[in-house]
Amino acid sequence: MGFFESLFLRKPPPDRFAALFIAAARRQGFEGRLDFNADEFRLEHGRNAFFNLHNAYRAYCEAPGAQRGKALHGFVATLCSSGQAPPALLSEARPMLRPLIRSRSLIDEIRLHHLRTQGDPSTFEVACLPFGEDCVILLAVDYPETTSTLLNGPCASWQVTLGQALQIAGDNLRDHTGESFVRVAQGVYQGAWSDGYEASRALLPDVLERVPVRGRPVFMMPTREVLLVTGDQDDAGQLRMVELGLQASRQGRTISPAMFRYQPGGVAHAVPTGTEVSHFVPAGEEAARHLAHLVRLYRKEEYDTQKAALDRLNERDGADVFLASYLLYGRQDDPLTSFSLTTWTCGVETSLPRADRIALVRPDAANGVGQTRVVGWQQALAMLGDLMEPEAQYPARYRVKAFPDDSRLAMLDEIG
Repeated sequence: MGFFESLFLRKPPPDRFAALFIAAARRQGFEGRLDFNADEFRLEHGRNAFFNLHNAYRAYCEAPGAQRGKALHGFVATLCSSGQAPPALLSEARPMLRPLIRSRSLIDEIRLHHLRTQGDPSTFEVACLPFGEDCVILLAVDYPETTSTLLNGPCASWQVTLGQALQIAGDNLRDHTGESFVRVAQGVYQGAWSDGYEASRALLPDVLERVPVRGRPVFMMPTREVLLVTGDQDDAGQLRMVELGLQASRQGRTISPAMFRYQPGGVAHAVPTGTEVSHFVPAGEEAARHLAHLVRLYRKEEYDTQKAALDRLNERDGADVFLASYLLYGRQDDPLTSFSLTTWTCGVETSLPRADRIALVRPDAANGVGQTRVVGWQQALAMLGDLMEPEAQYPARYRVKAFPDDSRLAMLDEIG
């Protein structure tokens, strides 16, 4: 089967797509090694670098047949630019600098890959600033066909700090930001610049303030290409915004399920604008339930990715630690009743993800406390915190080596 015949298949199997991707990269001039890692569905290249294929595969399969070549080209261009050195002079780089908002889980995924391939955690460092609880701000160079992320921050030859470089990048982005919000639902607006920096414009509160919403703007960045805005006085708009965020998340390239707002006196984080950003919780019960469910869906994907990486790392090191899964449960007729659960078993050293509930399991128990006791996470952390050691991971994990005795278990409220 020829390349163009394969290109327009309804949905090629993953290994065939990887072959198509590699062939396209070669045609665009990529000369380095490209090894397909089927287990992790990524291409490994350069010195321990990798390129995940999940988003490219999803975009390719969902594109109409005539648009598949274009969809593939954008991702291939990103790979081909990954080895491109940024301009050595700040005067050349200045107009090309842009800020990026990415998920913290992406940074930790890169860190775990570094640990597995390099083995030395002291040599891993990413230059970034926090944005909210689950995002970071990175520096990038904008090229005509792609964006190159500078994980190590500005070049030493530029003689500027990360904060200074991000200030330049933010000013550049503002200069390329016209009035391009369109109404996508009653009370909800979406950025329509179509340049790949939609989410990054969340760093421009003055732009958000001009959106005609009820009250102060609150916003979501479910993916890199989607920035949604509604008002803090619009309960119905917040519900619709969460629903649109869920729809967007199915396209991949996710960032955050959270709702944010700029507000003096809120939770302060260092952002290029110098304005404070905080997470926003809807006052309306229905919107809050939808948002909580969306957060669980994002955490499920993040924890699954993290667990797979940690399992490979522990297998390499011979570490005898059970990595508990982040499990989602809910009624089929009402998915908004979802809750997350993890398992802590007596006698097993375990790494626990932070979930809504913990199933405390004693396989050999024969008394009134029972073999399995499901309890709330917050109460367990408050009463058993001395047994739960926070790990240096994101999303959060807790190492447990000992198990609570019967008297402590009996003090925990059991959830039916």
